[in-house]
Amino acid sequence: QGRTVVDYDDDNDGLIDITTLAQLDAVRYDLNGDGDPSDTAYNGAFLNRDRNAAGRMGCPDGACTGYELLNSLDFDSNGDGAVTDADAYPNWTPIGGPDSANAYTGTFRGNGHSIANLAISSGDLAAVGLFGVVSGSNAVVESLGLTGAAITPSYAGAAASYDVGALAGYVGDGGTVRGNYATGAITAMASGSDAVAAVGGLVGRAGPGAGIAASYAGVAVAANSTATAGGNDAAGGLVGKLDGAAGNLATVTATYATGTAAASRENAAVGGLVGAAENATVSASYWDTRTSGIADDADDNPPEGKISSQLKRPTRYSGIYATWDDQDLDGDGQADDPWDFGTDQGYPLLKWGGHDIYKQGRPRAAAAEPEEYVAPPIVYNLNIRFSVKRLALDEGESGSYRVRMTQAPAGHPARVTIRSNNSDVVVSPTELVFSAADYDEWQTVAVNVLRDPNDTDESAYLTHRGPRLSYGGLIVTVNDVWPGTTTETVNGHTITVRNTASAPLGVTVTAPATLDLDTEVTVSGAPSDTPQSASGYGLGEAAEARMAASIRVNGAPADGLNICLPLPAALVTEAGERALTLLRYAGDDGGWSAVAGAERRSDAVCADGVTEYGVFAAAYVAPDALGTPADLAAAPGAAAGSVVLTWTPAAYAARHFVFGIKQSDAAAGDTSNLAAWTFAERPNVHTVAGLESGAAYYFTVTAGRASADGGNEWSPWAPWVVAAPN
Repeated sequence: QGRTVVDYDDDNDGLIDITTLAQLDAVRYDLNGDGDPSDTAYNGAFLNRDRNAAGRMGCPDGACTGYELLNSLDFDSNGDGAVTDADAYPNWTPIGGPDSANAYTGTFRGNGHSIANLAISSGDLAAVGLFGVVSGSNAVVESLGLTGAAITPSYAGAAASYDVGALAGYVGDGGTVRGNYATGAITAMASGSDAVAAVGGLVGRAGPGAGIAASYAGVAVAANSTATAGGNDAAGGLVGKLDGAAGNLATVTATYATGTAAASRENAAVGGLVGAAENATVSASYWDTRTSGIADDADDNPPEGKISSQLKRPTRYSGIYATWDDQDLDGDGQADDPWDFGTDQGYPLLKWGGHDIYKQGRPRAAAAEPEEYVAPPIVYNLNIRFSVKRLALDEGESGSYRVRMTQAPAGHPARVTIRSNNSDVVVSPTELVFSAADYDEWQTVAVNVLRDPNDTDESAYLTHRGPRLSYGGLIVTVNDVWPGTTTETVNGHTITVRNTASAPLGVTVTAPATLDLDTEVTVSGAPSDTPQSASGYGLGEAAEARMAASIRVNGAPADGLNICLPLPAALVTEAGERALTLLRYAGDDGGWSAVAGAERRSDAVCADGVTEYGVFAAAYVAPDALGTPADLAAAPGAAAGSVVLTWTPAAYAARHFVFGIKQSDAAAGDTSNLAAWTFAERPNVHTVAGLESGAAYYFTVTAGRASADGGNEWSPWAPWVVAAPN
């Protein structure tokens, strides 16, 4: 129920006023913000946002162009510290979407206010965030903060894309987001066969002509997927994927991210700022390599990874932030001054229209704070409160808790540094700032638990410290669920897959739609006596290239199971252009054999309807026959006592080996003085040095590669040649 009004737009700026969650919810019925929904079926719902309302009431010239937030909002509407069914909107439906035909197309101005505790857990929404889709040249979302967002959607459809961000799932066709920020946690699951997730801390995916400027995110981002087909998932601290078009690029300017980013699919693109980019430009934008756990890649520049102190050190528009005052955030065509850099102990924070926004704990002061602030004694007696006593999370899961103070700090703001004693448990942000103005307001800390290869439950202790004092801590217990057990129901019957402690990660076993009895499958590492070679196939020369798993079945369905083994990157590299397939080992009598119908699907090799079980391995078809080096020639080298050998390389050779001996030694049967017995320096040339000038030498060369049985295969020697060095 909205306030009693007689005018949508009290200040006559063409933007409809929003002061309640109900009014925010009504935006979905008028997506261009003109004050009158185009679909008359929604007139009642939209007009009910205010008492005594009438269409386009009070909008200048008969029409508004969007909305503005006049105060901060909180989805924890009853103030009990958690968003539950007792609150008005426990599971928010995004505004606009799921496609550009139903996008939000107007202006949404936050005016520096924030929306706290946005919670979304709906399934099968193709675009997820406060806004689902923001699209069009007039679509602008600006000066808005999202704090403590908790977004955990799942998608089981087979759509081409699945976009998730705290502010917006998808921004495209010239849409703009600027001067915004987000904190919290996003864990998205895509299980559709072709579903491809793009998950970002602020925006999931930014399409052609989309722009993101003067914004930041401190969100724990995770893109989890069981999809076996489709393209690659993408996860980024700020935006999951930039997906522009030729001549209509997606752009990111003057932004940073501090949160973690992770994805479960092996071929996913993960970045501290941007997960993946195509037809896009990124400028003057950074991520924190320490808080994100994602190291900088020298080949991926921009964007650039920076350590925390590099991001905090500039206290004005200089260094890495020299161009950050060039942004026009109010649309007047003039460069604005959007950032407050504070001291070198904190990240830059946004401001708007000359005043600080979001109550981020950095009030404007007449004088700058000292470089290293030590709290006065009264702060030592301050207490902090947590929204929970402890957290219990599964590996790969994200969660959050909230912190506030019970007494105002005297003088300067109180800074609380958060540290985890377990590297697998990552927090974001790692510092909270409480001022006298907002000390009693909840601030959210996101917790992301990384996966590890063991099967041991763990814990972490999160300490909260100020200068020379401790505020206490919080315990996080971690349940190890990988390797573990998964259960799926098909036609009323169940299939249970149990991964033992030695199971290789990533093996997928699923039931066909015709499952007619209950089935239990045990997946473990291949027995030690399993052969590491197969006639006609390569299982990977290096240990890191091998992928084999023992799969045992109790109660096998008549139509078999669908089995997928991940493809290690080393195996793909070793295979080159050769076909990849799935092999089954049936013991000494049957040996290795190819599984019928096996094929590569994205980052795995799979077969459907498998009815015989044993040890399965990812493999590649053995290469063609090894050739012999030809056209061997020898000539005196430029340096005294040297000979240069050249030849035509052998087909399918991995390396060549050179041998030489002085003619007089060979005649006498003396092999103690070998001129060369070494790998060739290049595939078709080798220089032999240190020879006796004027003496004649015999030379030959052979080719080699790893054989299918794990040994070395060598070609015949090339015909001998003779040469005498100068």
